[in-house]
Amino acid sequence: EHKLKRLSLLIDFHNWLETLTDEDKDQNQATRLQELKSQINDQVKELLNSEITKLPASRTAIYAQINFVESLITYEIKSNKHQDNLQRSSFILQPYEIAHTLVKALQEAQLLDDKRAESYALGTLGKLYEQTQQWYQAQEFTEKALTIAQGIQSDDIAYQWQWQLGRIYQALGKTEEAITAYQATVKTLDSLRQDLLALSSDVQFSFRENVEQVYRELVDLLLKDEQTAQPIANNAIANNAIAENKLKQATAAIDSLQLAQIENFLGCNLSEIVELAEQEIDPSAALVYPIILDDRLVVIVRLPKSGEFIHYTTALPKAKLEQTLESLRIQLERPFISKESLALSQQVYDWLIQPAEELLEANQVKTLVFVLDGGLRNVPMATLHDGEQYLVEKGYAIALIPGLSLLEPKPLAQVELNALAFGLSDMREGFRDHEGFANLPNVKTELGEIKSQIPSQQLLNQDFTSQKWQELISSVPFPVVHLATHGEFSSDPDETFLLAWDKRINLKDLSNVIQNRSDNSLEAIELLVLSACKTADGDSRASLGLAGVAIQSGARSTMASLWFIDDDSTAKLMASFYQELADSGATVTKAEALRRAQVKLLKSRGYQAPYFWGAYVLVGNWL
Repeated sequence: EHKLKRLSLLIDFHNWLETLTDEDKDQNQATRLQELKSQINDQVKELLNSEITKLPASRTAIYAQINFVESLITYEIKSNKHQDNLQRSSFILQPYEIAHTLVKALQEAQLLDDKRAESYALGTLGKLYEQTQQWYQAQEFTEKALTIAQGIQSDDIAYQWQWQLGRIYQALGKTEEAITAYQATVKTLDSLRQDLLALSSDVQFSFRENVEQVYRELVDLLLKDEQTAQPIANNAIANNAIAENKLKQATAAIDSLQLAQIENFLGCNLSEIVELAEQEIDPSAALVYPIILDDRLVVIVRLPKSGEFIHYTTALPKAKLEQTLESLRIQLERPFISKESLALSQQVYDWLIQPAEELLEANQVKTLVFVLDGGLRNVPMATLHDGEQYLVEKGYAIALIPGLSLLEPKPLAQVELNALAFGLSDMREGFRDHEGFANLPNVKTELGEIKSQIPSQQLLNQDFTSQKWQELISSVPFPVVHLATHGEFSSDPDETFLLAWDKRINLKDLSNVIQNRSDNSLEAIELLVLSACKTADGDSRASLGLAGVAIQSGARSTMASLWFIDDDSTAKLMASFYQELADSGATVTKAEALRRAQVKLLKSRGYQAPYFWGAYVLVGNWL
C-alpha cells in the first residue's frame, strides 16, 4: 500500500509538471520531469515484479491491482499528450503486461463474487484498450462492466463506463450512439448528485475533472454539424446545420451543469426549483447561452414568442477567450475608459451579440437573459460595447440566471414595495472580521435615499448585528432586503460572506434564515440587494459564490456588484434604481430599473467609465 501511494504521488506530481506550459517550465523542471519518469518506471517495475502480483486474493488486493493500473494509464495519457496517437510501444509496460494484472484482479473478483470489483476490473480493461485504440475490445469490456454495475445499482461506477462508452463510440464515428451514451451518463450523474453528500469517501469524485467534463463533452458532440460531424465556425448564424432538438438538448445539458456546479458548491440538493424551459416566461426576453468549448465559442439564443433557437459559432481556442475576458475584467475595474478597454469590450460583443443583432431587433427583444459559462460570469454583460455605445445604452435590460431552474418568476409590481435595509459605514478598529475593509462613509446617504423612495426599516452599524439581522429577516415579511456592507464572493463557500457589526454572515447563516422564514410561512424575499460586494481576487470561479448567495438566500432576485466600487457612485446608482421602481408602478421590471439607473449614471459627468456603473448584475427573476 505504501509503494502504491508513493507511485500515485509521483504520478500526480509528474502530471502537474506536465500541465505547465513550455514558457512556465524552467530547465530545472525539465530535468525534474526526466528524474520523475525514471523514478516512476523503477517503482512500476518493482511493484509488478513483486508485491502487486503476489498479494493473496482479497478485496484489498483486487483494488490495489486496479488502482495500480489506473495510475499507470493516467500517467501514460499525460506523458503522451503531445503525440497524435498513443503508441502501444510508448507504455512503460507493454499493454499485455498491464492486461495480465487486470485479468488476475478480474479472476479474483469473480472468485470472491465481488461484483463491484469485477465491474471495476472489466471497465479498467476497457479503458486500457481505449488508450491503445483497440476500439472493439474496449467496447466489449466496457459494456460488460456497465451491465454488472447497473445490475448491482452502483451508479457511482456505472456513470464511468457510460462515459467511457460515449468516448469509444465517438472514436468509432458513431455520433448518435455516442450522444445516447453521454446522455445516459448525465442522467446517472443527475441522480447521483442527489446522493452525493451521503456517498462514502472512496466513492466521492472530483467534480471539476469528472462531472463537468462529461457535460462539456456531451455539449461538444451535440453542437457539431450533422453532415460532417465537424464544428461549425463561420462567425455567422449557421444555416440550420444543427437540428433544433440538438440545440435544445445542449441548453438542457448546460442547465444541468449549472445546477450541478451550484449544488456542489453549496453542498446540498436544491429542491425549490421549477422548470421554465417550455413556459412563456416573458414575451420580450431572449435567453442567451454562450457555451465555451475547447476549440470554439458557441452561442445559442432562444427567441421570445416563437421559442425558436438560433446559434452561431466562432473558432476560438478556450485559452484565448479566457485571456481576453481576464484582460477585459482588469480594464473594467479602472476608473477611466481606455482604448484597450473599448477594444476588448467590442471584441466580446462581436462574439456574443453582434451576429444576432438583427434578429433581436426584429423580435422586439427588450431583455437579454444570459446563462453564462466560465470566465464570462466575471464580466458584466452591460459593459459590452458595439463600437458606438454600451449594450445597456442600446435599450436592453440584462439579467443572469443559473440555468432555467429558478424560483417562480413574479413581477415586483404585484408586491407592496417596502424594504428592510442594513448598513455598515464604520469598520471596527482592531476587530478581526473587519480587518482589511475600509469605512463606507456614503452608506448613510445610500440608506437615506432608499428611505426617501420607499418605506423602509433601517439598521446601521451597532444596530446591524447578525442576531438582529436574522431575527428581522426570519419574522417580518419585507419583500426587499438591502445590505449596504462589505462582502466577498468566492468559489470557496467558507470564504463567501457579508460583514455585520459583530461577525461575518456566511452561507450557513443565510440558509438558517431562509429555513426560519419558511417555518414562519413568510413569502420569499423578492429582491436582495448587496451593494458593496466584490468577487474574490484571482478566483476565476468566484461568481459561483454570487449564485450560491442568490440561491441560498431564497431571494427571487439578487442584485450585487462584481467589484468594489467607490461608495459615492453606489449611493447615486441605488437612489436612481429605487426611484425607478417606486415611480414606475407596474410598468418597469427590476432589470429595466437597473438598466435605467446605470444609463443615468454613465451619462453623468465623471461617472462614464464602467468602473462606476458596470459592476452591478441582477441574478434570478428579472420581472
